[in-house]
Amino acid sequence: MGLDLLCEGIAFSLMRGLDPAQSRWRYRLVLGLVFLMELAYTVPCLMIWQQHLPFAKALAVGLVSMTLFQLTTVRAIHLPFGMAGWLAVAATTLLGNGWYWLSHDDLAGFTVSTLGVVGAIIYTLGAMRSNHALHLEISRRGDEADAGNRAKGLFLAQMSHELRTPLNAILGMGEAELASTDDPGTKDRMQTLVASARGLALMLDDILEMSGLDETGLPIRPVTSAPQQVIATTVALFRPAFATAGLRLTLTCAADLPPAALLDPQRLRQCLSNLLSNALKFTETGGATVHVSYLPQAELLQIDVADTGSGIAAHETERAFQPFQRGSRVQSGSGLGLAISRGLARQMGGDLLLLPSAQGALFRLTLRIEPQAACPAPVPSAPLDLSGRQILVVDDIATNRLVAATYLRRLAATVAEAATGDAALAAIRTNRPDLVLLDMNMPGLSGLQTLAQIRALPGPPLPVLAMTADAAANDRARYLAAGLDGYLAKPLTLEAVTAALAAHLRLTA
Repeated sequence: MGLDLLCEGIAFSLMRGLDPAQSRWRYRLVLGLVFLMELAYTVPCLMIWQQHLPFAKALAVGLVSMTLFQLTTVRAIHLPFGMAGWLAVAATTLLGNGWYWLSHDDLAGFTVSTLGVVGAIIYTLGAMRSNHALHLEISRRGDEADAGNRAKGLFLAQMSHELRTPLNAILGMGEAELASTDDPGTKDRMQTLVASARGLALMLDDILEMSGLDETGLPIRPVTSAPQQVIATTVALFRPAFATAGLRLTLTCAADLPPAALLDPQRLRQCLSNLLSNALKFTETGGATVHVSYLPQAELLQIDVADTGSGIAAHETERAFQPFQRGSRVQSGSGLGLAISRGLARQMGGDLLLLPSAQGALFRLTLRIEPQAACPAPVPSAPLDLSGRQILVVDDIATNRLVAATYLRRLAATVAEAATGDAALAAIRTNRPDLVLLDMNMPGLSGLQTLAQIRALPGPPLPVLAMTADAAANDRARYLAAGLDGYLAKPLTLEAVTAALAAHLRLTA
């Protein structure tokens, strides 16, 4: 026991940080210590076997079986360790067993027991190799799963980054058009466009958050909202598509619907949009109806979406809510809408069910809400006046420069533009601006390289804000740690630009 514990202690010490390819002699020494450990363990078992006492041989066999079990499980993870221990047990057991029976001149006992020992040793070797192969397979699959998760996270982050540039243009130009028009119809259309673009921007943020999470769900952000207005705006977004398809879309709301409630309007719009999208996709004649009611006892908002389409067979009811399932008919889409919507509804204290219907499909969406006295009135703020201020916008994509310049000119700022880091440095040397909005991903000089050269220019410190599609939390922390004064994530909004400039130009919005 003393030798066993001593060898094990030394072996554990030598194995810390051991790389067999770099420290071959140290590795061989560990293998030798494993051999000595098993030898020191097995020899007492053979000594017990020699005793003519009740249960002595049973005890010896049990002890040897224990170490063989360890070899086939724990030691099998690293096969050379298992083989070293196996050799020690095999040699000691065969020699000890042979000496015992031959010293008693019992050839029959020697033959039978040797066959049993050889069988146990061969079985142990096979089990050890099999378990080792199983450990390798599990490790390989784990590595592949980790690599797959990293690849999916990278893909989601990359897609989020690429989508932000066109979304930046849609949101920026939409808000500019909304601010410049006086026509009520145009205002309604542009408000729907802007609201949809903002919703998509939030979804992109969720994609980034989910790329670093397991199946913990999307974040829920309850705010005081008007449920009927949120639903009506979402339905209005789908009316043109239904009308183009020759379908009707009607909305009815119960009279007792709370005028204001604590809920996540973005998630409500997302769930309802998925249901309306499905209704539009699977309905050829007739249309869809949306009925909204409130269950005060349970504080549940209930939304029934019924269509006159092909419906869903009873045996496909649960299958319809599984990811990547699109029913028996081939349709466009990923098959994720219903699965995501049910998950979101359950996160919000409700559910999404498919109810029996005489015609088409009838979905019932419920979510828990907390009625409020009224929606908070927006806090009025004095408009930010950047008259006399010059802002340099640096971005290699002209659309992004146009969006930023549009917002800045609405704030009365003077705008200069540069498409590269070198052009930005030349513009700063020629006419030093009050602040720089700097893209981080540009050909030639990157954003951080451009920042380093701006910091090396003579004169007082120049405020430089990142203006980037790298919108993950770690990106923000990384850029601020690199010395940037602020951070703006694309797609830009007038509110975000105003807040950032007010803070860094020491103005009051």
